[in-house]
Amino acid sequence: MDVPEIVQVARNFSVMIRVQGPDPKGLKMRKHAFHHYVSGKTTLSSSGIILPKQFGSKPMSLVMTVASIIEPFLSSRHRDHMSQVKPELIPGAQIDIMVEGNATLTDSETPHWLPAELVALVDIPASFIALQSLIGSSSGSLDHGWEVGWSLASYNDGHQPYFDTTQKEAPLSTVKSQLESVGSSLNAKWATRIAILKLSSRSFEDLPNLNTSPQNKRGDLLLAMGAPFGVLSPAHFCNSISVGYVSNCYPPSSSKASLLMADIRCLPGMEGSPVFGEQSEIVGMLTRPLRQRGSGAEVQIVIPWEAIIDSCVGFLSPNTINLKDSSKHDHGSHLIHPNPVELAMSSICLITINDGVWASGVLLNNRGLILTNAHLLEPWRFKKTAANENSHRTMSNIFFTPSNDTKDAKALTAQSKIYHQSIRARVDYLDRWIWCDAHVVYVSKGPLDIAVLKLEFVPDKLQPIVMDFTCPSPGSKVYVTGHGLFGPRCDLLPSTCVGVVAKVVKAQRAAGQGDVPAMIETTAAVHPGGSGGAVLNSDGHMISLVTSNARHGGGTVIPYLNFSIPCAALEPVFNFSKDMKDLSILEDLDRPNEHLSSVWALMPARSHGDDIKDTKGSRFAKFIAEKQLVKHASQPDKTGLGSSKLFPSKL
Repeated sequence: MDVPEIVQVARNFSVMIRVQGPDPKGLKMRKHAFHHYVSGKTTLSSSGIILPKQFGSKPMSLVMTVASIIEPFLSSRHRDHMSQVKPELIPGAQIDIMVEGNATLTDSETPHWLPAELVALVDIPASFIALQSLIGSSSGSLDHGWEVGWSLASYNDGHQPYFDTTQKEAPLSTVKSQLESVGSSLNAKWATRIAILKLSSRSFEDLPNLNTSPQNKRGDLLLAMGAPFGVLSPAHFCNSISVGYVSNCYPPSSSKASLLMADIRCLPGMEGSPVFGEQSEIVGMLTRPLRQRGSGAEVQIVIPWEAIIDSCVGFLSPNTINLKDSSKHDHGSHLIHPNPVELAMSSICLITINDGVWASGVLLNNRGLILTNAHLLEPWRFKKTAANENSHRTMSNIFFTPSNDTKDAKALTAQSKIYHQSIRARVDYLDRWIWCDAHVVYVSKGPLDIAVLKLEFVPDKLQPIVMDFTCPSPGSKVYVTGHGLFGPRCDLLPSTCVGVVAKVVKAQRAAGQGDVPAMIETTAAVHPGGSGGAVLNSDGHMISLVTSNARHGGGTVIPYLNFSIPCAALEPVFNFSKDMKDLSILEDLDRPNEHLSSVWALMPARSHGDDIKDTKGSRFAKFIAEKQLVKHASQPDKTGLGSSKLFPSKL
């Protein structure tokens, strides 16, 4: 279906929920990204899903939403004995629901508020366990740990989730670590708890059935409909849409996901939104995102519909909503085949150095040859931190750092051996993975950030990537695949983010031979850890190798502006992968190329016939092209280029 058709279906089931009540001390808006507070009363809002059925002979419609906007207004009796008593609100609190879709409210088409009653709060155990596992896998990292919540929210409620530069270096006490562990568990349960409401004054009996999705795959279309910032102006924000794609599923080895990660940009207030697939089937409910400490990166989380139904069947009587029957799927008789992008992800590897820093790689052949980035193996060339378990921070925004000083080649070789210790690669299949040791075959000393690894042990049935050497058209759809943000401890398969080719930058060949694609810019999100991943087209064929996203001179990462090396520029590597006998094939990649260097330095190169007076950009590009070794990151920058406003930022 086209997106407008999905929108028409979604509008039948999407509602906005408003909860308001007395709040004399102004405490109930804590951990919420927005609220409305007037004269001692706080109002919060979220989105929700209509379930158009009846309780026996009594007309009534049920509505599902997230519990997070209800819980601040629960009575202390219920908060203390959550599972033992019927939920009740504090005196003066009330819940209202606005419907603005195709459902007919009254003879008037003007949306208005309908009173609602809280029926139950329900935990989703499968989703809670999955979310807790993801948060727990990063609990030892201050820079890269995960927590639940919108980046726009204020979390000044007794502890500080963010730390400044000096605090990052200070050790945490045992007590604080324990408190954070408990808090992570509570946040995971809080984010996966839903509220069941009822509208006794209205029954929506004429709405279409909710079709369900049998299984979700990475790269599948998603559409969420909700009310971002709805409490501020419902008429402006109710039933807003956001379109994206399934980025990953958790757990990875299960045919029934407990949690979906969505490559979709949503705003606070959209939690509780129904999420639909490309056939207008309901996929699940949007909840609050995971956000990474320090970077502010957000990953939108969707609670799958089947996980919700499995938890709701206990309190919904058989004649209430026969959701369980509507979500049954004969998995034996309907074999769901992976889409081309999903199949290609079996060619994406997870690479670790000394069990610390991780990145991505692309499997080139069935003999275990892997293409990745040079900055993973030789970070000092790119002013990256050393490969160690406790620090993954970028030390500079400049691609190469020129200097009048050059290190002794023997010293660099010795340093290279240190950093090349304990290289491991995880080869992913559709249902399992295998960890293998690897060694370095080649690291480019030229302008392209590439390296080649070889598995020590070669598993059976490897699935090498299929390359496409044609130049992609600007605006064509692409899928960026890799292990961005989530490292090896999270046990995730590669994630995918979807965008388009923003621009193809070309560089001059030798004199008289025309231009060749040198860089591809895409709008798909690329995050740290995604280095060495593949940019795929809709056929699942690789068109370029991910190297970097962009970073503003002030330090802000721009994940939706990123750069990759076209397959056309990597043809010598793919030729070498055919028999792996002649390393001299790769020598062309080590030769100086001023035009190619200038492209990857984001600097203009000097064209033939230009004025003899050098520009800063042309001097820098020429320098990079001539240097085979560059200084270590700890040496000062002597180029005067520190004032540049935009840099390629290695991942």
